[in-house]
Amino acid sequence: METTFSRERLLFEQSQCNEINHIDVQQFVNRLSKLAEIGKTETGGISRFPYTDEYEEVTNLFKSWIQTAGLEVREDAIGNIIAKYEGQNPDLPVVMTGSHLDTVPNGGAFDGVLGCLSSLTAIESYIKENKRPLRSIELVVFVDEEGSRFNHGLFGSRAIVGEVSEKDLAKYSDDAGISLIDAMKKQGYNPEDISSVYRNINDIHAFLELHIEQGKILEYENKDIGVVTGIVGLTRRTFTFYGSTDHAGSTPMNMRKDTVAAAAELISGVEKLPSNFSDTAVATVGKMNVYPNGTNVIAGKTEVTVDMRDISEDTIVKLEEAITELANKIARERSLELDIQSGDIISPVLMAEEIKQMIKDSSEQHQLSYREMPSGAGHDAMNMGRYVPTGMIFVPSHEGKSHSPREWTSLSDCLNGIQVLKETLYQLASR
Repeated sequence: METTFSRERLLFEQSQCNEINHIDVQQFVNRLSKLAEIGKTETGGISRFPYTDEYEEVTNLFKSWIQTAGLEVREDAIGNIIAKYEGQNPDLPVVMTGSHLDTVPNGGAFDGVLGCLSSLTAIESYIKENKRPLRSIELVVFVDEEGSRFNHGLFGSRAIVGEVSEKDLAKYSDDAGISLIDAMKKQGYNPEDISSVYRNINDIHAFLELHIEQGKILEYENKDIGVVTGIVGLTRRTFTFYGSTDHAGSTPMNMRKDTVAAAAELISGVEKLPSNFSDTAVATVGKMNVYPNGTNVIAGKTEVTVDMRDISEDTIVKLEEAITELANKIARERSLELDIQSGDIISPVLMAEEIKQMIKDSSEQHQLSYREMPSGAGHDAMNMGRYVPTGMIFVPSHEGKSHSPREWTSLSDCLNGIQVLKETLYQLASR
């Protein structure tokens, strides 16, 4: 099986798919393939960061498709792309849909891109069917969802809901020392006009996003569609154990203050604790620092950062308390000092019940199986969902791979998602 994006693989899958009325499958395949070529790396992944030549190329291409469809399109002062399909009553609050085109370093071809392409494909099908909903539909390509260059993810959607100020922009620079403001200006944007990006929340009726699952559940359970119940909140804490730096050969085992051993005990406990509180809670240690990090040295200092997530804020709090209690217990029993530092704290966001039901109804209409599930990853829908009724549709990720050149969602699963998005979006815009 191929491990990177392949147009040939898509074409083979297309030969196995049935044609769908008013959805141009060949055009979808061609577009997905073209987008996958922009920012392609030597290892078959994709690197497209905001305010770069690669990102300008991909957005120009996408805007050209929007214009070909006959839609009005504009870019705001920071680079969000907004296209409008005007409804019967353009004075009503709009329904928004979309995702992002930027990637993580050496990422995949479906993350974000599928949501943007699917939204455009759905709108084009309405045009072919001469269907015009009551409300206007806005397709939004949010700039800098991943945060790969300036370490401030979900940037475009945060700005649209008014959570980014001009003062905030001055805080960010990339690894090369280029400021966010300078990068934006170089590409022709106007960071000093950030307030023009803000949208009146009362002018937005709802938001809907299609995305790959980025996990294994749908494929493992052989489900076609994920009805997202909410996007998990997270909190991070760094636990630093202080012991004694000593020689590995001449220090008896019963006389050591080994902080790596303490960290290992904590990590083992972190793996076991989430299931005590929720079926959906998770906790992860993906980062630790050992000092002095020598093969023949007992480490006198070890830092362990724990990432805790769940759809319930109460569960996150209880899990954090339990992990903190465990860390203190380990430090006491091993006669170590412990320092605890709090990191990121993000509250969970629940999806609108009415939109969830619409997604279920749309799935049933197309005879597609589905399951309700939380999103363990952050999305632009997270920011939108704090202010307007929001829904998310997941489609399966092969082997759960994402943020990787191996990221793949079969064409049939893509088309299933487009059909559910198309039906749900029209219902939202026709109320």
